[in-house]
Amino acid sequence: MSLTAFYLLAALIIVFAVFAVTTANMVRAAFSLAITFFLVAGLYLMLGSPALAAIQFMVNASAIPIMTLFIIMMTQSRSTPTPRTWEMVLGLVAAAGALVFFRQAVVHGDSQITPAGTAVLGEGLLRAALLPFEIASVLLLLAMIGAIALARRRDG
Repeated sequence: MSLTAFYLLAALIIVFAVFAVTTANMVRAAFSLAITFFLVAGLYLMLGSPALAAIQFMVNASAIPIMTLFIIMMTQSRSTPTPRTWEMVLGLVAAAGALVFFRQAVVHGDSQITPAGTAVLGEGLLRAALLPFEIASVLLLLAMIGAIALARRRDG
């Protein structure tokens, strides 16, 4: 894996993720989120895991932004209010805590990366992550039903 390509992808991921969080226009935020997920799929390709990159592209880079845009269109909420100062400070503290946690995980973790095949990935998803996956799917379904209910309430 080329270190220059990794740093370029990582920098682009950070730029688009920050734009997704800081913009007030929800449509632009959804598009920048899709670009962020697409670039993360590129990182998975560079790490030698094409199956994980395909899942990332199909689920995160395609389905989630499309559903987000669908919810935005159903609720007709194109912009968000500007965040308060305490919300921004709380977000920065949470981000700093996450950076400290991930730095500790990288420093004390195993430096050897082994690509996972589709059999190992499938077994891990069906055994260890089945319950969180199902919970996430139910939550997304509830979010979509809630958006439809809110849109219908405004119309009539």
